[in-house]
Amino acid sequence: MNSLMNNLPAQLLSLVLMSIVILLIQRLLHFFWPKRLRYYDFWPLLTLYLSVLNLSLNWFAYAVIGWTLIGIILVIGIIIRQGELLYRQFSPIFWRFTVVYSTIVYICSIIYRFMG
Repeated sequence: MNSLMNNLPAQLLSLVLMSIVILLIQRLLHFFWPKRLRYYDFWPLLTLYLSVLNLSLNWFAYAVIGWTLIGIILVIGIIIRQGELLYRQFSPIFWRFTVVYSTIVYICSIIYRFMG
């Protein structure tokens, strides 16, 4: 399985298939599915794993440090703006940043793989 996932077309196909499966589950369970939960909210689970496969662990550590910095900056920004930190407000915002950030890290890992 690991050698299959090192294949770039297989990685992209798995991302597309995961999105399709989640969309189908969402349509089947539309009454029970949370309204704000989208199919791309599950991307970080796979894109971060695929980024590890494309990058060495040394480079992936920098991606994790960037992800941590996003969380810290977001916490400080929320505390300065609202005077308090509520998990219910922080979590969805942080996860949306995580979706964007993990997708960017995955795209950069593909570029890194082709360059090196």
